[in-house]
Amino acid sequence: MTKSLLTLTALSALTLVGCSESEPEFSVNQITVSDFAYTMNEQPAVSITFGKDNDNFCDVTLYRDDIVQGFSSTLENKSSGNLSSSCTWNKAYYVQSSKHPTLAFLTIDKLDKVNQTANIKASLKLVNSKTLDDFFEIDDVEIKVSGEQFMNLITKPVE
Repeated sequence: MTKSLLTLTALSALTLVGCSESEPEFSVNQITVSDFAYTMNEQPAVSITFGKDNDNFCDVTLYRDDIVQGFSSTLENKSSGNLSSSCTWNKAYYVQSSKHPTLAFLTIDKLDKVNQTANIKASLKLVNSKTLDDFFEIDDVEIKVSGEQFMNLITKPVE
């Protein structure tokens, strides 16, 4: 499994929300789009990982059929659906939940095959998988995918 990293400019500020008000800012310094055959609920899927570094990041998975300009999906208080998301921050793992006030929102604002760029917007509110009372939240994060990562996004890998 080969993963390439692409430096990414975040157009929106990302923040980490939890019990402590002194949590550090969540910055986006890298992005990886899966380039291997992957499924979610037995359907072809793609995973987009973005974050500060290899230890502090978020992962959003969606169906490959949903990789179209204008796609939008929101999951509120659900642990499964057409989006799957999780975040790892400061060694804590955050997930979607059907029993807690969680949210996963993703929209593909632009998918330009000629210029090989995509603008994806995401918002997440996830619960700590161990404590079940701390939350991790990012709002209106705009992610720009280009080049090799764009090709990983739109190309269905051979199984």
